[in-house]
Amino acid sequence: MAGPRTPLLRPNSYFERHGGSPPFAHAAAAVGLVTIVTAGGLAVFLGEFAAALDVPITVDNPAYPGETFCEDSAFDDTPTGCGEPKEVERSLGTLVAEELSWLPPTAVALVPLFWLVQGGVLHAASAMADGEGAFADTLAVAGWGMVPSLARLLGVGALIVYRLRTAAVPGSPEGAVDALRAAIGGVEAIGLLAAVAVAVWAGVIRTYGLADARDHSVGTAATIVGVLTAIGLALELV
Repeated sequence: MAGPRTPLLRPNSYFERHGGSPPFAHAAAAVGLVTIVTAGGLAVFLGEFAAALDVPITVDNPAYPGETFCEDSAFDDTPTGCGEPKEVERSLGTLVAEELSWLPPTAVALVPLFWLVQGGVLHAASAMADGEGAFADTLAVAGWGMVPSLARLLGVGALIVYRLRTAAVPGSPEGAVDALRAAIGGVEAIGLLAAVAVAVWAGVIRTYGLADARDHSVGTAATIVGVLTAIGLALELV
């Protein structure tokens, strides 16, 4: 009977099947999936936020050069754009989404970097407990431990999108921002509970993976992973 193809549900069987050296390419593919879904989720959120906060606001027109150029008699020729209005109406949500448009592409770089950092910390902590084994194997364990975060991302993200779509947004910018803040305010507690559940799931994966990859007992691996998980949750709450 073939063993599990991923360690998400039966990590003990998965890592034992691979003799403490899980396929690095599979873990890298899993991290790639986490990267794509994270970046895509951020893009979807920005789009939904822009749609929910579709409230007009008056801003300076970037096509208008400014009074210094258009009304200064020292210029012989009127600069291009002086016929444009000084102010224009824009959607507040669109403006905010444009300001945060760097988030999805940044996630593409930061998620793999976070993988390397997690793997390094896990490997170093294991070394302090006399662990033995290749860094690539520890990195594979850390990579699979990131996959449960997709459950949190998709679940909490879906709830936020639902709240944004069903929120009653008034016409004034201040009122609209307050309404959206109230609509998604309760998601924080749910997100925290999801973070704890995902941390436990990921911790189980890393515990069995570290035990096999670094030649630890399950108890020692659980202690290492438990301490690092507690530190990670504490940092998230700060």
